Amino acid sequence: MMCTFLVIYLLLSVKIAYYQVVRGYEIAQQAAAMRSKQIELKECQRGEILDRNLLPLTSTSTSAAVYCLPQEIGNDYPGETSARQSFNKVADFLARVLLDEEKGDDKSKEKILACLNEAARLSRPFVRIASDLTEQQIQEINASNLSGIVVAPVIKRYREDGFCSHLLGYVGGNEGKAGLEKEYDEILKYSSSSPELTSVLDARGAVIQGLMFKVKKEEEKQKGAVVLTIDKRIQEIVENAMSSRVGKGAAVVMDVRSKEVLAMASRPTFNPYRVKEIVENDEKSTLSNRALSRYHPGSLFKILVAAAALEEDAVAVDDCFNCTGVYKFNDEVSISCWKEEGHGQINFVEAFALSCNSSFIEVGLKLGRDKLLEYAGKFHITDEKVIGYDDYNAGTYVKINPGEPALGNACLGQQGVMLTPLQVASLVATIADDGRWGPPSLVRYTIDREGKKNILPESSKKQVISKKTAEDVKRLMEAVVSEGTGKSAALSEVKVAGKTGTSQTGILDENGKEILNTWFAGYFPADNPRWAIVVLVEEGKSGAEDAAPVFKEIAKEMLKYFSVTP
Repeated sequence: MMCTFLVIYLLLSVKIAYYQVVRGYEIAQQAAAMRSKQIELKECQRGEILDRNLLPLTSTSTSAAVYCLPQEIGNDYPGETSARQSFNKVADFLARVLLDEEKGDDKSKEKILACLNEAARLSRPFVRIASDLTEQQIQEINASNLSGIVVAPVIKRYREDGFCSHLLGYVGGNEGKAGLEKEYDEILKYSSSSPELTSVLDARGAVIQGLMFKVKKEEEKQKGAVVLTIDKRIQEIVENAMSSRVGKGAAVVMDVRSKEVLAMASRPTFNPYRVKEIVENDEKSTLSNRALSRYHPGSLFKILVAAAALEEDAVAVDDCFNCTGVYKFNDEVSISCWKEEGHGQINFVEAFALSCNSSFIEVGLKLGRDKLLEYAGKFHITDEKVIGYDDYNAGTYVKINPGEPALGNACLGQQGVMLTPLQVASLVATIADDGRWGPPSLVRYTIDREGKKNILPESSKKQVISKKTAEDVKRLMEAVVSEGTGKSAALSEVKVAGKTGTSQTGILDENGKEILNTWFAGYFPADNPRWAIVVLVEEGKSGAEDAAPVFKEIAKEMLKYFSVTP
C-alpha cells in the first residue's frame, strides 16, 4: 500500500511540475487574460516603418481618445436591464461632448450607437469612439463617472502635418493603400505586440476600481517592420525647408557613394487622415509624389550633354563659342538663349557656368543624336528601379526625333526629355562619385512576422564615364556656383557644386504668361562629395531665385549634424 501511494504521489508531482515548469508561462497568460481587459493603444495594429538609425517614422505622436467597453456600460443604471437603453444614454452623452462645429466632425448619436452595437455583437472588449480630444472634452468625460467610458492615449500612425506622407503613404482600415504602406502591406499588417491599458477584474468580471487601466509595456520585440535608408534628421530638414519656401515641388537628398536616398519630400503635402476630403476637392495633385513624377529637366540635362561630349572628345574645356542670343538652324527655325543679347565670346567652362543655350546646342550637334542617346543609356538616366521600391512607373524617357532642331531642344532638357527629381539626383551622384553609377536604394531590410531579417542587396556600382571626364564635369559644376548662375547656392562653410535649370511647361497662367518649373541640382562638399541634393520648384521664376536657396538651406542645416572632414 505504501508503495502504491508513493507511485501515486510521484505521478502527481510530475504532473504538477509539468504544469508549473513546462506550461507555467502559458497558463499564467491564460489566467491573466481571464481576469483582465486590455485596450490597445495603437491606432493601427501594424508594424513600424523605421529610418536608417531605427528611429520610427510612424507611430511617433499621441493624442487623447475616448474608449467604450460595451460589457461595462450600464453598471451605473440600476433598474435598467436593456443594453440598448444603456447604450442610448452613453451615445447621447458622448454626442453632446464630442460635438465640434469648428472641425466639422460628425460624432452623432447614431454613429456612436452603431459603433457600440457592432462592438457588442462581435464581443469586442472595447471600441475607440473618437481621438484628438480637447482638454474640455477630457474633463467632461472624466467628470461623468459613467461606467464603460475611458479616456486614454492613442498612438497615432501618422503626423498630421504631413511629415513624410508621400513616401509612407496611408492605410484604409488596416490595409496599405499607397506608398510604403501599400508596398510592404504583407509585412506591416502583422505585429507581434502592442502597448495596452490593462484593467483587473474580480470573480464576477467587474472592474476592480483601484486597479483600473495600468499601462502594460511591450515585452516582445516588435515584428513586421521596414527599415529605410532615410535619415529622419535630414528628412526633417528637407520637410522644414520645403514647407517654408516651396508651394509646389520636390526635393531629394542622396548619399553620393552608397546611392541611398536620405530624404525625399513633395509639396503640397497632405494629412493622411483627410485623404477622402483631398480626393473630393483637390486641384493641385496633392497626393502625387512629385519626387517620382516626370518633368522636363531643363538645363540640368546639360550635365549629361557635357559629360558625353567631353568623354567623346566632341568638345574640350578650353573650346570657345560665340553666342549672339539665338541659334539659327535655318531661316525659319531658331532657338533663343535665355540671355536675349547673347553671351558673346565664351569658352566651354563659361558656357556651362552661365547656362548658355546656343553653345550647348552647338555642342550637342557636334556630339550627335546617336551618341547622346547612347550616353543616356550608359547613365541609366531613365531607369525607374529603386532598391526596395518597385518601379514607380513615372513614364520617363529620352526620345530625340531626327533633325537638328529636335536634338537642339533635347540638349536643353526640353522636348524629348522627361525625368524625375530622383533620376536627376542619381545623375548628379554619378558625376560626384567619379563617374560610378549605381541604382538608388530606399529600403535597407525588412523584418517579417517571425522576426526574420531580410537584407536587401546593396547598390552595385559600375564605371559609366572615365574618372577624368567626371573630374572635368565637377569643375564645370563648381564654376556654376562660384562664378555662374548658381551663386545663390554657395555656402561659407564648404565649397558647393551644382547646376541651375529652368524648364518650360507650355502651360499659360491666368495672365497669359508661361508657367516655368525651376531647378537646382548639386552636391557638397565639392572637394570631397558626400551628398547630392536636387530641388524642384514648380511655377517659379528661375533656378537661381527659387530652387538654389532651398538647396542652400538644406545643406547648411545638414552641416550642423555631419562632419565634412575627409
